[in-house]
Amino acid sequence: MSNARPLFHLWKRQVFLRERHREFDALLSTTKMRTGIYLIGCGGEVVYVGQTWDLAERPIQSLGNFYHRVPDVSLPWSIAFAPCDVSEMDERESTAIRRFAPRFNTSIPSVAKSEGRMPDIIRSAAVFHDQAGPCGAFKPENLLRQTEIAAANANPPWARKRTRRASPRPRRVTNFIPVELTKEQIAELVAHHGVSLTEPLPFKINLCKDGSVVTRDGEIVGAWVMDENEHPSFIPDGSSEPMFFHVFLGSLCQRIEDWLENEAGRVAG
Repeated sequence: MSNARPLFHLWKRQVFLRERHREFDALLSTTKMRTGIYLIGCGGEVVYVGQTWDLAERPIQSLGNFYHRVPDVSLPWSIAFAPCDVSEMDERESTAIRRFAPRFNTSIPSVAKSEGRMPDIIRSAAVFHDQAGPCGAFKPENLLRQTEIAAANANPPWARKRTRRASPRPRRVTNFIPVELTKEQIAELVAHHGVSLTEPLPFKINLCKDGSVVTRDGEIVGAWVMDENEHPSFIPDGSSEPMFFHVFLGSLCQRIEDWLENEAGRVAG
């Protein structure tokens, strides 16, 4: 693939700590039309529907967002793709969101267009190499079951916001979100998401199970914690307050790497 290196770094930034399945790579490389609707499945159900201008980018970013919000790491994941023209995206995405009511779709592009044409799935693929096979979300019987459950749901997740905002709501800039969890609960979250110190460190920046932040060559540069929303924060070595936080683990690692190289004058890993 001509975009193998960007894909490698994009995948790495999500901190899945798992390899991609061959089926997933094949889906990314053989589809000629790159624009359309993607559906993410987990454990037998569609959990998110989105639209993309580039099949090899947006679906992976969305997967990185929602993967860390599912505690059971043994569940299989799949992604399906339905190519379509840009002019059809809002209609097909909105219709699929209404039809399936995925748990992570808390908004909808257009309520007015949400009873139109469905995405025409051409292919689906297992996401992770170590899973036994596809998650089953795109089997006809499972899609029918999810459609029936969604039809009976008077308050689906997408209805919490009737329309998707054209631009994000401005938020107050802050360097720290107060942590309400106990020390034991924080330690449990960190241990669940962290990298093991008993194995070779795989990344330039590693958020470890003991709460330390360690470069690939073994230098400890600080610590990390998680708040009640499982958002990680970075505390530099020698400081008692977080320097910055991010909602995604991979993005936090990238910020730490940038900080080391640009502000502290060190090269990570």
